Amino acid sequence: MNREQNTLTERYERLDMAILVLACVLVFFALGGRALWGAEGRWATITREMMLTGDYFHPTINGEPYFDKPLLTYWLIAALAFVSGALNELVVRLPSAIAGVAAVWATLRLGRHLWSPAVGRIAAMLLLTSYGLISQSRMAAADTENLATVMLAILWYWLRRDKNNFITFIVLYLIVFVGSLCKGPVAAVVTAIAILPDAIAGKRWKAFLRPAPLFALAIGIAIYFAPFIWSSGTTPASYASSGLALVWQENVQRFFSPFDHKAPFYTYIHSVPVLILPWAPLFIAALITGVKYFARLDKNTHWLIKVIALIFVFFTLSGSRRSYYILPIIPFCALLTAVILTRMKEFRPSCIIPAGFTIQKWILFGAAALELLVFLALLIVPPRSAGVSLAGISLAGILVALAAIAAAIVASMAAHRLAVQPEEKAFLPLAVVAFILMGGFFCVQQNVFEESRSEHQFINKIQSATAWIPPDRIGLMYKGEVDAKMVFYLGKGTPVTLLRHEDKYADKKDPDKKTIMSFLQSDQLGVFIAQMRYVSAFPAELSSLLPATPTFEEKPVPFESKKAREERWGVWLLNSQNTTPGTGGKTTNEK
Repeated sequence: MNREQNTLTERYERLDMAILVLACVLVFFALGGRALWGAEGRWATITREMMLTGDYFHPTINGEPYFDKPLLTYWLIAALAFVSGALNELVVRLPSAIAGVAAVWATLRLGRHLWSPAVGRIAAMLLLTSYGLISQSRMAAADTENLATVMLAILWYWLRRDKNNFITFIVLYLIVFVGSLCKGPVAAVVTAIAILPDAIAGKRWKAFLRPAPLFALAIGIAIYFAPFIWSSGTTPASYASSGLALVWQENVQRFFSPFDHKAPFYTYIHSVPVLILPWAPLFIAALITGVKYFARLDKNTHWLIKVIALIFVFFTLSGSRRSYYILPIIPFCALLTAVILTRMKEFRPSCIIPAGFTIQKWILFGAAALELLVFLALLIVPPRSAGVSLAGISLAGILVALAAIAAAIVASMAAHRLAVQPEEKAFLPLAVVAFILMGGFFCVQQNVFEESRSEHQFINKIQSATAWIPPDRIGLMYKGEVDAKMVFYLGKGTPVTLLRHEDKYADKKDPDKKTIMSFLQSDQLGVFIAQMRYVSAFPAELSSLLPATPTFEEKPVPFESKKAREERWGVWLLNSQNTTPGTGGKTTNEK
């Protein structure tokens, strides 16, 4: 009997390790293949300027204060840059990727601890292949770190639930408050919300009020506030932002009196299914089943459903809402889906899980078939795409679709060998298809699409054009918020010249207009960088100072909209010895 038990345990461990290996593949493969986009530029630029100045407590973008997040994620990126010897797209995204794997591991262990190894494995695969986790884990941001903090804290709580000593509480609070230094105390609030139902049900809340836990809590809070207090106490006279003000503004004011991101109250009703894609049908069926048969479920599943409800209500009550804010709910949704799947036989014949499973199967296999057909059509009859070849994009899509279909067939045939529990046999082919489709899109197709954009080539051109030009003669036009990505790729040691665009320029006394005119009229060599839409809105006295067309610009992207085309960047080389105004910025040899 012991021998059989040991063999089964070893098999569980091998399967768990296989899932973690798959998680690493999905989040680390070709992680640095894409250029920075969106808010990623802020993380890269702030970290770079911290490393240049040696000031790790006062974040800046182009030398200007930008204190909108706690500091730990910047420090993690800087540490990885120091170890690797480079600060690039891969390094900037590594903390998120590591946190993504940690969240999958914590979900796996939590499912195994509270229910069964099968629940842990299914939940981990659901989470791993969900849109929310993959997209955020492969992006430079703090949301995956926030998610990992919550899951690691909840796992620790359940592993040490009956050991109410100082070690239990100090480790719990260290996880929570150190993790909160990535995105903010929302991780601590969500963790408290998740612990609350169990603490109340078992009257364990009293343990949190003893002297040792309270002392541990005080240490955790002190650790959280220490960087902000140090930052405020050492603020240079020219630095206008405050870390302590950030804590208030981003966490209290944003919840009760939002100043941006004012989405409708029903935002998360559709955001949660989107974040858990492609598993939305299965999750919705599991949620309905769980609520319908609530009385027949075990205490741990009661706790799980309450946690999902409380987290949903908490984020809905917040005045500031964005779809990815509610990312911490996704592991709990995956766990509930896994629990109901493994107990499906108990709820038949009135349970809707089989119907949800059938819909899920059609969606996944249908997605693979549709991808195959669409990219075959694009390969055979390529549409007009602004001169950009779609062959690489089409071939990547075809290969991903074929791989998903072939792997699903193999998984179906080998399910009885790979799966330990009967419930896993039906789930395995779906998980394989989801893994390949999601992995193919995020790890392969996005990078192939990036090559068609040639953004890296454009960035290399900018770096080459500005290599010997002093920062004050590099004019970067912006509107609202400076493009941190462009500042990062310019790679200058001191700030470049920022030129603010206005929808309507006043007379010549307009300070922004005067600054732009002064920069363009200078007889010194310079570079002017702006989105095409800004230049097209220039009044005559400004547009006359520029060559008719940029020296070079971003290549068009297949199927991009008119708005996206207008948002492409252009670069004008000013006062070059071989550049003549009105020739489109081309040198004499190029004409």
